[in-house]
Amino acid sequence: MAEEGVGVGAVCRDDSGRILWGLARAWKEEWESCIAEAVAVLEGLEEARRKGHEKVVIESYCTQVIEALDRTKHGRNVFYLVVNDILSLASCFTSISWVYTRRVNNSVAHALAHLFPRVDGKLVWSDVLPPSANTAVLADCLLI
Repeated sequence: MAEEGVGVGAVCRDDSGRILWGLARAWKEEWESCIAEAVAVLEGLEEARRKGHEKVVIESYCTQVIEALDRTKHGRNVFYLVVNDILSLASCFTSISWVYTRRVNNSVAHALAHLFPRVDGKLVWSDVLPPSANTAVLADCLLI
């Protein structure tokens, strides 16, 4: 049976690349991939603010998200409503930047996005991610 709904994942790293925390969130609704990636950025920023981070670098493999944030584009569809929320939240940080990364460099967040069935919910981990994400973490360590 095919999965329904959408899941997003986010990972926070320190300057040396060590994972500090990660999150996974799922909804029953289905979204376009660019909207899901924008929501992942928003969820990650909200958690970073809750945890008191002041300087952040957002990495995404979705060029549409990075370009919209770089250009501070405004629109009225769902995608741009999420982008506008991200830009509003960005003012809470002393330093913020948006960086495009290849999808292979985003494997841990991708693994977290697929952790649990598509039911409404959110999970946050500190220091140690769930065992089901370990393969992605190990592969990711080889890239750093």
